[in-house]
Amino acid sequence: MGAMTNKKSGDPVPIYLKLQTKLMLEIESGRLEPGDRIPPENRLADHHGVSIGTVKKAILNLANEGYLYRVQGKGTFVAGTTLRRESLRYYRFLKDFNNPEANLNIEFLGLKKTKGIEHVNRCLKIRHNQALYEIKRLFLFNKKPLIYSLSYLPQKLFVKLDDFSPKQFERVPIYLFLEEKYGLPTIYNQELISSVPAAHEITQLLKVPERSPILFIEMIAFTYKKRPYEYRQSYCITGNNKILREY
Repeated sequence: MGAMTNKKSGDPVPIYLKLQTKLMLEIESGRLEPGDRIPPENRLADHHGVSIGTVKKAILNLANEGYLYRVQGKGTFVAGTTLRRESLRYYRFLKDFNNPEANLNIEFLGLKKTKGIEHVNRCLKIRHNQALYEIKRLFLFNKKPLIYSLSYLPQKLFVKLDDFSPKQFERVPIYLFLEEKYGLPTIYNQELISSVPAAHEITQLLKVPERSPILFIEMIAFTYKKRPYEYRQSYCITGNNKILREY
């Protein structure tokens, strides 16, 4: 392949940016999938007819943007949920450090299309009137409800999400399902954690007295380019079990 540079023609686009864009498009199109190891830098340089320095800069930028993920001594990989699956398990319940985690079952309560919600759309950085999907689920331990989860996703980003069987949302967590079906891995999350009194709907689902204190977690999940794709509200019962977070 010929060199990507075109200095003589006065092309203002830097060479590293051309290579960066080319690799980015291969990732976004699915030709390079989460977990794939990209070729070594010297091979990329030879293949594209550019310098090692150009390759290093393109790769560093893609890593900073969440497209690539470096593993010391092993190489550079396409970033994806699968690389950090354990740290992205949102509901990890255990009694104490070093105790086994509770095995939670998912009960799907419903998926529907809904109009934009001002607060939700603002968190997802989309227009205030852009339509959403609303997904409701219950997480149970020994048949007892521990978590009520309410997720919102942009309809434009997940076309025909409501065509999938409800069983799909009970077999695997949403973030793994979306990566598999839509090619959007979770790069990182942001959370706000507080305590709220249980409202009527929550008391019915979690089987607790009205106004009981409930752990409330708001979460935004991000994919490539720091793009938010899910806003989630979770109402959690703690007590005998505690939620584990690893950073």
